Amino acid sequence: MKVYQILYLGCFLLVANMSIAQNKTEKDIELQESKVDTVYTVEERANIQRWFYERVNDMQLKPEVRDDYDRIINKYVFDMSRLNDTDKNYTREEIHDKFDEMVDKMNTELKSILTTDQYVNHLENFGEIQRSVYRRWNFKN
Repeated sequence: MKVYQILYLGCFLLVANMSIAQNKTEKDIELQESKVDTVYTVEERANIQRWFYERVNDMQLKPEVRDDYDRIINKYVFDMSRLNDTDKNYTREEIHDKFDEMVDKMNTELKSILTTDQYVNHLENFGEIQRSVYRRWNFKN
């Protein structure tokens, strides 16, 4: 009798687990279907991230400022990376405008937590990334 109870419980847990996994997979598939190929390859993104990480380290931010800096950068870069999703239906010009708006908002937020020298350094560093995106998308300045 105990064997049947254990088998029943095991089957129930297996079915419940598969059901939860299937729901998550469906959501992931839906999100992935709206995602467009990124502007950079995985290797290029890794190189850009490494380069930017080193530049930010050179800024010698205090730990609490670094945490805020990273949080703000990550928030905006994530949003920027989703601009060309198919569910957005943005034109090339709209992507360009929204990208520039996000960069401006990000810079405004960062200006309030950085010293003048750090902010100038940030503008130079992120400016390199911005110019790279412009080249990839063939945006005009």
